[in-house]
Amino acid sequence: AQAGGYVMRRIFTGRVEAKRSSALGFEQGGRVSEVLVREGDGVRTGQVVARLDRALLIARREEQRAALADAEAGLSLAQATLTRYRESVEQGAVTRQALDEAREGARAAEARVALSRARIATIDLDIEKTELLAPFDGVVTRRLAHEGRVLPAGEPLLHLQERATPEVRVGVAGPLADVLIPGRQYPLRWRGHEFAARLRALVPVRTTPARTLDALFVPTGDQAALRPGELVELELEEWIREQGAWVPLAALKEGTRGLWQLYTAEPLDVPPPAGLQADHRIASLPVAILYHEGDRAFVRGPFRVEHQVVRAGLQRLVPGQVVRVLPPAADTLAMGDR
Repeated sequence: AQAGGYVMRRIFTGRVEAKRSSALGFEQGGRVSEVLVREGDGVRTGQVVARLDRALLIARREEQRAALADAEAGLSLAQATLTRYRESVEQGAVTRQALDEAREGARAAEARVALSRARIATIDLDIEKTELLAPFDGVVTRRLAHEGRVLPAGEPLLHLQERATPEVRVGVAGPLADVLIPGRQYPLRWRGHEFAARLRALVPVRTTPARTLDALFVPTGDQAALRPGELVELELEEWIREQGAWVPLAALKEGTRGLWQLYTAEPLDVPPPAGLQADHRIASLPVAILYHEGDRAFVRGPFRVEHQVVRAGLQRLVPGQVVRVLPPAADTLAMGDR
């Protein structure tokens, strides 16, 4: 039976990804004094997971506190001098130039005090940053350094993966990406069983070199066993408009130049040889396989309505051989005997 097209099923493989995954490191360099978690440990948002040695920062803070005390003493002296000069300028004992110098000296002393306090605040902030905090609830998947190592600023110490339900990223090639609709649910397969997932977004940029669009799916329901790194399959169907016919794979015989052959039974146009009850002759029909699934294939070739295709047993036949075609109701054993 001929058809005007066929449904092609295509399977795309994707990977399960954590919604958030981060390589945690300190903003400043230093010697690691404590790592409070191990691989596989769960952490909460804001939990301290590691510390740097802070002895040098504490010493710098004490130094700046001493500088602040000196600046505050200088400020007290400058303010007292300014007060005396103001009283004296009214009596004519001090010039206005000296008063202006005393006023600016007091302002400079105030600036030195403010600078010392800002430096102390900066050191306090640096001390706070010697503690590495977890940015989200997750699981430590990798530990890259131990106590005693001196890390440069920004070098990762731990890898953290979010605990939330992961996403599935599937690269979809060709025009099938255009049939995906964000918000709709699609069936995905993982480890032999199927689960539903909602298409959250379709990234509008084709990746290279595969030239695929990334479709991001969020599993619905409880998929606690779905771990990042697992492979997942998405099956999509595409209607291919093409004239052809479905035939059993057993009816195909390899031909030449990439083509295949179907054996057909065509009515005899001359009487059969004496003693043979034949009414048809085996003919070879060249076809091209367009698609196959299971035990059948969709082929294209010079078909005619009256063609009868030999379904199996091609190894017992050759083109030009005369045969007798039994009606469909004939006994199968009798067919085998003949």
